[in-house]
Amino acid sequence: MTIGPIELEIIRHRLEAINADAGETLVRVSGSQIASEASDFNTAIMTADGTVVSCSKFILVQSTSLNLIVRDILDRYGENPGIGPGDQFLTNDPYLGTLHQPDVTLVAPIFDGERLVAWAGSTVHEPDVGGPVSGGFNYAARSIFDEAIPIPPIKIVEAGRIRRDIERDYLARTRTPELNALDLLGQMAANRASERQVLELCAAYGTSGLIDAMDRLLASTEAAFRRRLAELPDGVWRENSFIQHEQRSGADYLPNQVYAVRLVMAKTGDRLTFDFTASDDEAPGAVNATYPTLANFTMAAVLVHICQGLPWMPGAIWRTIDIRTRKRSVVDAEWPAGVAMSTGTSAQAIRNCVSGCLARLLDASAAHAYMAMASSQSSGAGGMSISGHRLDGNPFTTLFLDELSGGGGATRNADGSDTSGTATSPGATPSNLETNEAYYPVLYLTRRELADSGGPGRRRGGVGAMHAYRPHQTERSIALLSMAQGLQHPATMGAAGGEPGLPSGFAIMSSDVPIAGSKGWSDLADVTDVRLPDAATRLHPDQILVTSSQGGGGFGDPLERDPTAIAVDVLDGLVSVSGALRDFGVVLRLDGDQVVIDYAASEAERQARLRARLGGREPRKAEGQVSGRRLSSHFRAVEASGGEQIACASCGHGICNVGAGLYASLVVHDAAAGERSAITDRYPGSARFRIRHFYCPSCARQVDVQVALAGDPVLEAMEVLLPDQPSEARP
Repeated sequence: MTIGPIELEIIRHRLEAINADAGETLVRVSGSQIASEASDFNTAIMTADGTVVSCSKFILVQSTSLNLIVRDILDRYGENPGIGPGDQFLTNDPYLGTLHQPDVTLVAPIFDGERLVAWAGSTVHEPDVGGPVSGGFNYAARSIFDEAIPIPPIKIVEAGRIRRDIERDYLARTRTPELNALDLLGQMAANRASERQVLELCAAYGTSGLIDAMDRLLASTEAAFRRRLAELPDGVWRENSFIQHEQRSGADYLPNQVYAVRLVMAKTGDRLTFDFTASDDEAPGAVNATYPTLANFTMAAVLVHICQGLPWMPGAIWRTIDIRTRKRSVVDAEWPAGVAMSTGTSAQAIRNCVSGCLARLLDASAAHAYMAMASSQSSGAGGMSISGHRLDGNPFTTLFLDELSGGGGATRNADGSDTSGTATSPGATPSNLETNEAYYPVLYLTRRELADSGGPGRRRGGVGAMHAYRPHQTERSIALLSMAQGLQHPATMGAAGGEPGLPSGFAIMSSDVPIAGSKGWSDLADVTDVRLPDAATRLHPDQILVTSSQGGGGFGDPLERDPTAIAVDVLDGLVSVSGALRDFGVVLRLDGDQVVIDYAASEAERQARLRARLGGREPRKAEGQVSGRRLSSHFRAVEASGGEQIACASCGHGICNVGAGLYASLVVHDAAAGERSAITDRYPGSARFRIRHFYCPSCARQVDVQVALAGDPVLEAMEVLLPDQPSEARP
């Protein structure tokens, strides 16, 4: 039959529905709390050559480059062991296409008769996949040989029958064979459900018709994305992000070292280039990202931040993107580097860099600035593998994803979503605490939104959450392996002058501490020994674990936020009275169930802060709209006698000539990494980080905020080009 535009849209939506149905099938068959509660999985449909044409919206980063796995199978297994109807291949090899070893992927070819039509795929994070440490994360790993050894693609289902020898070998590796077996059955069922429904599409539209339709969908989405890129200004943007891990020099062990992920992004015409070559060398183990991980997290950020209103079709978007990297770096590790902790460490730094650069790109466009969004929560201390023994002596191991309660990034027109989780995992969520309690020997004492954790801005970042639990119905301690990132510095960046979200928190304290009655870390900081978690961290029966997730980044200068909006936040428990003054310069008080704003005192406070930004000088008043070529919310390129000049979009002050160092021409104020936190500065190593605030030297408007290593030069986050100057990503 002839497939026109209407039929093409029907097929596109049908593919999305098939993916959703596959996800539902996986959850119902599995029953694992990681899949059924936290939704730490994803599904996808690919063309015959592995191009991802449709993916679900759960953990995006698990499916955006499944093409790498399928390509490997097609290249290596065509003759031996062969690829046929009813086959399914399992792998957890991060050097081939998964994120890290706990993410187990199952892909299945879909044949109509003898013709290969498509592939179905699914990935689930498993509670354990073997190796020397329960849960698969080993702080002390020097290489991948100290972690769970990856499984390259193996045919675990042949002609519709499970290979019992392969299944037995796979399950023998894990400490949680029952849960892994359930997930495996769920993935098999999900892929078969996708196969059945794809073949129904073949019957309805013809096999050639469906194949042609998928090709046309990829081509039309590519064309639409290229048009969007062409509408955006060319330019170069930069972002840095940091993680902590050990270093080794010969036999010497250096704990708590910093690794930088550095990105230079260039947009030229209808292409994007992401250059990570200036990132630090790989770590001695655990936290490195492989190239597939780098690719997945880059693509997921592109889909979320720049593909609003477009189909999320990774295979089409890949045709417009170049990634430049360097082998043996922390973002592109070389075998046999350890990588099991990558998803909560280097991968989050990758995502933060991509998100930050895309926000700057979008903010440079008058037509598309509404899409610019600050970063959502990064990985935090609440994401961890826990293991131990129940009261009856039986062992347990699982992954808790309490960190997925962090805040979303703010946009130009809206506050960030509160406790919404990571933007690149839109369907993921923390497990229901009662489910965690039913499955495992823990008792939750609190799970609640954390006031003042959202990044301050004209639009506030979404708030994160605080969690606390203790061992329950066990007489033994519980081993804790926390990702532990974003403790020493903010890891969630703001945009357009917005502040970062509050850093994460981690502490173990005595069980007699009144957690439920506390208002947050300010009430708990003096009753606990604040320290970084490590490989030996354990939670004893008389102790409580308290963690907090990060808030989302704010958007715009916090001193420009409407006091009425802040009063509403105070009523909702999202901002405290003291936080309103500290973060926004707004003076208010509680009068029963009413919030009273002192407008005169607030205006005086804000004016005093503007003067303080300029060292006591009186700030210049805004002049209204400043004409000129838009560079961002805060800058315009205007004609001057010596050529184009960068001017403040608020007051019109000429800052520097185009081509000169913009950020070096701004007023810069360095602050401690924990300037808004009660505990950040108490973590070892936090003094290495600084929060840099950038102000217009005339009107004192806050135009950018960066997290940096103390002593590092100012990052020129936006390279302003002359109108005809080509953009090129270069460190």
